[in-house]
Order: sequence, then structure tokens, then C-alpha cells
Amino acid sequence: MRCKAKQTSALMLHPSKILKELGISALKHLGQNFQVDTHVVANAAAFIPAESKVLEIGPGLGAWTEIFHARGHTMVLVEKDRTLAKRLMELYQSDTRMTVIEADFLELDIHAEPLMSCTAAVGNLPFYVTSDLLLRIIVDSPQVTHGIFGVQLEVAERLAAAKGSSLAIALGAQGKIKIAGRISRHSFFPAPNVDAAMISFERTAGKDRPHLRTLLKAAFWGKRKALGTALKKNPFWETDAAAEHWTGRLAAAPFAIAAFLEKRADDLDVADFCSLYDYLEGGEST
Repeated sequence: MRCKAKQTSALMLHPSKILKELGISALKHLGQNFQVDTHVVANAAAFIPAESKVLEIGPGLGAWTEIFHARGHTMVLVEKDRTLAKRLMELYQSDTRMTVIEADFLELDIHAEPLMSCTAAVGNLPFYVTSDLLLRIIVDSPQVTHGIFGVQLEVAERLAAAKGSSLAIALGAQGKIKIAGRISRHSFFPAPNVDAAMISFERTAGKDRPHLRTLLKAAFWGKRKALGTALKKNPFWETDAAAEHWTGRLAAAPFAIAAFLEKRADDLDVADFCSLYDYLEGGEST
């Protein structure tokens, strides 16, 4: 369900007032916490190149939307909530720069238009599907070169460190992730139980490693064990054709790779895992 939409000069009232006018409440199962104070978003918006076509995931009541719309971006808004999608369609119905799609982003074809032509992505992401959304945007959508996202503070810190979780490694292998500002839980309505943060993403040119997530799944399955033990005992490689020769490579690992295997997965960073992957795929250790 798509539309081309009209600009409004009074888009944002307090979320409680808008929800009351619409006769609805925030839906907990959709992770709806609407941002009231958007100063940190406005400051971070300059990170998105001016010429970018911007995909916004879960625009909700449009607090972020208005910031990027005011900067002159062409936008594709993907909103799962039917009532909120309808409102956005009505607000922007005469603006040819704006396309609204009522859908679950995770169910859309990211390699088809209008998503395929989006070169930047933004969104205040629901905490319960943050990992799935970031993997879909950053790992599976190479056309997206820049992004800013609202995520749980603890997640933001892990991603910025580029170590400590399979998500941090998978995303860090695609580009640079930084914390662009903190967001208090009191900046949302209704307020969540945790603080949030803005992260920025910038894709960097690099080697394609299509099966890196296969390695990470095995490594972090047994992350309390030494990495070598976790990889040897993992239950995934036997049924994954991509890893059919990895066990043999692991057994013949040279000193530089063997040193990684004595550590835990939590202790290795993006560069370490990329080196290990390249070796397993038949490359030389460095």
C-alpha cells in the first residue's frame, strides 16, 4: 500500500495528544515508544549525505521524518502500524518526494524498488527486533552506505566497540559504527525501562565475506569456551555446505590463527574474525 504525500507545518504535537486524537494507544508488542525530544536526531542528521534517498524504518508519528523531510531528502517510509501508516499517507499525500508503505520491513524485498534505490537508512528501532533490522539494513542491503539509528544504550556501546557479540562483528565487518549521542528514556512516550543512544553507520569498501555469519554463529554458540573448542564442537558446520572444509583448515591452523583459537569469541574484534574467516576460506594467515 503506497502513496505520494502532502507536507504539514504542524506535524508534531506531543505523542499523547496525537494518539488521543487517533483514538489509539502505543502498542507494546510493536515496541512503540515515540520520541519526544529529537535534538540528538537533528544533530546527527548531518551525517546523512544531502543527496541520499532515505529509507525510514518505523516512522511512527513522524518525529524523525520531519527532520529529514525538512533537509530536502526524498524518503521511503515503511510503517507496520496501519493507523499510523494511514496518517503519514494523509500528511504527505501531495509531496512527490515522499513514499509511504504500510508493511513489516522485514517482509519486504530490499532488492526491489523503492527500497533498492535508498542509499541511507534511519530509524528509532524497536528494541525487540533491533538485531534483525540492523542485519537486514547493514549486512543484506549493500546499497545503503550511511545510516543513523536509535537503539538500546547497551547495544550501542557493544556495537561501537566492534567486539563482544556476533552482531557487533557482523555489522563492524561492513563499516564504521559510532555512538552519535545518548537519549534518555524520559525522551520517549511512553518511557521504556532503559536509556537509548544514536548510532551512526558508514559503509567502508572491503572484501566480501558472504559466510561470515556462519562462522560467527559457531563462535558465539560456545562463547564461554575457548574459540577453538567452540568451533570444533559447534553443531552447525556439519549441515552447512559453506563450512564443509573449515574443520580441516582449523586442524591445520598455523601459529597466528592458533593464537586466536585459544581466546574466547568475546575477546576477538572484527579484524581478528575477518583474518580467521579468510584463513578458513583458503587464504594465508597474516
